[in-house]
Amino acid sequence: MAAAAAPAHGSAPAARVAAAETTVRVDTARLDALVNFIGELVLVRNRIANLAAHGEGGPLERAVGELDRVTNDLQAAVMRTRMQPVGRLFQRFPRIARDLARQLGKQVQLELEGEDTQLDRNLVEALADPLVHLVRNALDHGIEPPDARAAAGKPPAGRVRLAASQEGEHIVITIADDGRGMDPALLRRKAVEKGVLAAERAERMADEECYELIFLPGFSTRSEISDISGRGVGMDVVKTRVAELGGTIAVRSQPGRGSEIKVSVPLTLAILRALMVRVGGRMLALPLANVSEVFELDAARVRSVDGREVVAHRARPLPLNRLDRWLGGAGAAAGARQHVAVVHIGHQRVGCVVHEVVGREEVVIKPLGALLRQVPGIAGATITGDGRIALIVDLVALLRASSMERVA
Repeated sequence: MAAAAAPAHGSAPAARVAAAETTVRVDTARLDALVNFIGELVLVRNRIANLAAHGEGGPLERAVGELDRVTNDLQAAVMRTRMQPVGRLFQRFPRIARDLARQLGKQVQLELEGEDTQLDRNLVEALADPLVHLVRNALDHGIEPPDARAAAGKPPAGRVRLAASQEGEHIVITIADDGRGMDPALLRRKAVEKGVLAAERAERMADEECYELIFLPGFSTRSEISDISGRGVGMDVVKTRVAELGGTIAVRSQPGRGSEIKVSVPLTLAILRALMVRVGGRMLALPLANVSEVFELDAARVRSVDGREVVAHRARPLPLNRLDRWLGGAGAAAGARQHVAVVHIGHQRVGCVVHEVVGREEVVIKPLGALLRQVPGIAGATITGDGRIALIVDLVALLRASSMERVA
């Protein structure tokens, strides 16, 4: 074998040194420490901004503006060091799909899209189990056997698409298939049989609401448990884990055409953009990504439907959830102004009634202590610009409780 030609003297070592200097290995614990410091800096920035808002303008306001710019730039730079391509998460799925298709006797084409989309490294691993279950569920429950597909006029090979994209400050991962889809009538019937819904309530449910039933614990339209997707992590656990990451799940389906599940999670878990509100003297933070709008509540327009308060908004009934009752505090004084924050989680929506809207703020999520960690509806806490402690509301849990009240 001929030896490779030797490079010119000094050129290769210099090139290797130059290449080596473009990257550096950093312990992830150091990155986590940097993120924590950034969080503290954001809190200080908010504190100074609050003082400036109540003091004299001029130089102080300009200094706060400069601090705000530097903080945002530093925050963005540090967050980029934690990012990884979602392809590292996706690379395990071709083999999973291939092995599972062989086991089920089905033909499946798995399509991957958006593998270069960047995601917080903590989320990459945290999403692994939920996505594995969703892909297995698509192959097991969604894609039909070749003979059934042929009878339906479809190609023998089913198609499953796993895609990632960035939408604003969120990463959206889509799991779509061209299989049998979900039948809303079957979902309604099974819900009534299992005692989850009253027959009258089931008849009034929109198709979009029916699809949310698959996330109830133990809910299934099959009479037998599947060895593929009927054990281990259930759809209810998938939704819970995604909610723990500050994310949401939305389902769309069409009988005979297939289903699509979209998992939306924030780019990072460290800092949250929130709508700050007051309820009975308490400060609360509502994740802004799930709040579509705010309007003043006209008490005269509130009606009771199926034992729930609703108000007509944009030609649709909007269920109301009074956060003062949820907190166990006193309600608003008679005649006092109240506002409604319209919250969307997937296809569901609810109006959170608050006493005062303070404004938008970037907050640093602080974990709760052992005593508060199990309190339903609370995702964490933060320190506001004026030094007070505000609870971060778990809107997914809040809306789930609201839905259960409607079902009951």
